[in-house]
Amino acid sequence: MKIRSLAWLPLLALLGPAVAAAQENPKTVVAAAVRQAGYLCNQPKSVKADPKRSTPDKRAWIIRCEKGSYRVKFLSDTGAAVEPIGKR
Repeated sequence: MKIRSLAWLPLLALLGPAVAAAQENPKTVVAAAVRQAGYLCNQPKSVKADPKRSTPDKRAWIIRCEKGSYRVKFLSDTGAAVEPIGKR
């Protein structure tokens, strides 16, 4: 019985990060993309989907951070394109 339960360990190791990411809210994920692009966004104020710039395979968001606002478009597996759109 023990051997059988150990067979699941590699699968759980692969699924662990995906499960954790699925539990994150859009504000956290979009703010992380902004920071990865080199902009300050430690305390995001708001985030909303940008349906005009979204496509079925690429989601776009507008996020308001403490030092400015950004348009973020997730580009499949290549990361995100981040464009500053204004300062507060």
